[in-house]
Amino acid sequence: MTDATRESGDRKGGWSRLAIAANRWFWRRSNDYARGQGWEVDRSDWGGRRYRDPRFEARKKELLESPPEEQPTSEPPPRKFSPGDGFPRKHPKIARAHDLIAAAGLLWRWRIEIALAVAIPMVAIPLADRLGLAATLLLAGVAVLAGGSLPPVRRVIGRVMLRHRFQGLCLRTSMRTPEGRMPLIIHTQSTPYGTAMLIWCRSGMSPELFEDYIPEIRVACFTKEVTFYRHHRWAHLLTIELRRA
Repeated sequence: MTDATRESGDRKGGWSRLAIAANRWFWRRSNDYARGQGWEVDRSDWGGRRYRDPRFEARKKELLESPPEEQPTSEPPPRKFSPGDGFPRKHPKIARAHDLIAAAGLLWRWRIEIALAVAIPMVAIPLADRLGLAATLLLAGVAVLAGGSLPPVRRVIGRVMLRHRFQGLCLRTSMRTPEGRMPLIIHTQSTPYGTAMLIWCRSGMSPELFEDYIPEIRVACFTKEVTFYRHHRWAHLLTIELRRA
């Protein structure tokens, strides 16, 4: 198609022919490029162009004429959660262990608190003798406030709290061995989205045992998402990633 409308220019005089020539010159490069690509150029009014690729029309016609493909329907995987009373995952109720090994495990779980309970008097008593009781209490309050304002200290406190919450959940549910022994939390580490715990599964446990209690772990550890990562070599090592809400 052409851009010039010479009949209109002849009828309206020289000024109209000048406007048409300016319009053609302004759109010359765009029109040449469009025609080189095989596009159609529609002129709506002075200074306006509409470009259309006819291949889109052919593709649209092909899609409309072809019958729709049947999409395979996949059934959602069955959910493991089956509500019940007390122990909803159909695990037997396990009594707590009260032997020497359980006492050693209790000391290991509270090792940080026991160390603080021993270290604080060892530091506070000499300070009280030297500075006085009031000055020592004031200094301790300032140290607690200053330590609580530091992000590393807050992260350590958060990890300790989550560890105790998870261990308390193990005591209230069947996430234990048939003898009543709890899993060992070897290490906790802060992540950009929450906390990760490395767990040693004792004999009689399996990662599927923890996966059955994902809803309870979310509530106990104040998390939105719980992800399990099995060790590529050691089957008894399990990493639980707790993502914050």
